[in-house]
Amino acid sequence: MELDELVSKISSESGKTEDEIRKLIEEKREELGGLITPEGAAHVVANGLGINLFRDLPVHRELKVESIIPGMKNVDITGRVVRIFPPKEFERKGGEKGRLCSLILGDDTGTIRTVFWGDAVAMIDNGEIAEDSILRIRGGYTRENLNGEAELHIGSRTRVIPNPEDVDPGTVPAPREREKTISELEEGLSGVDVTCRVLRVYEIREFEREGQDPGRVVNLRVGDETGTARLVLWDEDVALVEKGQVNEGDVVKAKNAYVKAGFGEPEIHIGRHGKLVPKTDAEIGDVPDWDGEARRRKMAELKAGDRAEVRGAIVEIYDSIRVFDRKDGSKGMVINGVIDDGTGAAFYDKMAEVLTGITLQQAQEGDVSALLEERRKVLMGREVVATVTVRHSEFSGRDELVVHELDTNPDPRQEVKIMLKEAKALVKEVE
Repeated sequence: MELDELVSKISSESGKTEDEIRKLIEEKREELGGLITPEGAAHVVANGLGINLFRDLPVHRELKVESIIPGMKNVDITGRVVRIFPPKEFERKGGEKGRLCSLILGDDTGTIRTVFWGDAVAMIDNGEIAEDSILRIRGGYTRENLNGEAELHIGSRTRVIPNPEDVDPGTVPAPREREKTISELEEGLSGVDVTCRVLRVYEIREFEREGQDPGRVVNLRVGDETGTARLVLWDEDVALVEKGQVNEGDVVKAKNAYVKAGFGEPEIHIGRHGKLVPKTDAEIGDVPDWDGEARRRKMAELKAGDRAEVRGAIVEIYDSIRVFDRKDGSKGMVINGVIDDGTGAAFYDKMAEVLTGITLQQAQEGDVSALLEERRKVLMGREVVATVTVRHSEFSGRDELVVHELDTNPDPRQEVKIMLKEAKALVKEVE
């Protein structure tokens, strides 16, 4: 309540005039050396007069995450801090510097990004707010983010109470069960946790963003006892691979990830709200159809419907990229090539970009023949490793490879391991 409301309430319940109450408030402030606000002094005066200022106040009605939508004011919520992101500095229009920090707050119905501004960031800096702590927010407001989702913001009038004394942490459930096996993943799922083993790490690549700094991405092949999938790391998370924190054979946990449809399999994406925890202590058993390099096959052995990992030289990249319309109205692109035994290969979308270094936007906007020719000079004759599915082409009447993953710079050490394994198998056959 504002000071005038406090004075009026104390006056009406004590029988004293408002001027008398104001005088008592000023005397209390002087007694305390001016180290208390007038509103705070009013509460002390009321308490001394036996008046409970909170008796008739409305009880807070807390919301669950699932009930929060963009455009709300005076949002009250209690939840558990799932993740805290590093603070960031920004420059306002007048040149003044500002700070913000965001975290993920969750309850048993979901999670929501919560943004702290200015002085409120100090609560995170000094450790008052930490991951897995309980957080009560009174009077927040929401905005719509770029994905159309609600974000909770901490304003100048918002009260933030870390680990409130009247809340037993055991009564605040963690965000609803998010742990999924790979076989349980479906397109459109978000906020999921997946524990898996890294089976292969592909090359890091850069790509252009319109009007922004270049981005980076790296694909991993991961698996658990129920199957395999592609796991995609973007931008800052790519450094986990670059710095050797994520390696083949490691067990990792994708937290708060989202799932997109790949080529007949799920793709696990670590977005800006997600996190990849490297080298966890979790146990992962044998991955079906994968005992290291068991999926490596000779192209001559493959038939329509097979899925395998193959190694061979690029002997042809055709001189045109085709941009096409999908049924859902989105654009796609494809380029064809040939791998060294004469098998045709089709590279769609991301794989076309990996092969040619040309983005969909570039292919749409103008002539990319010069860029394509430069790329052909680099790749012609180069040994590559690809994960493919074999399909029969009605157009050519032959089987062709549809490429799902492509490594244009395969690790020589990995290839040596495979050759040694193949050599040992041959020796056993002879014996």
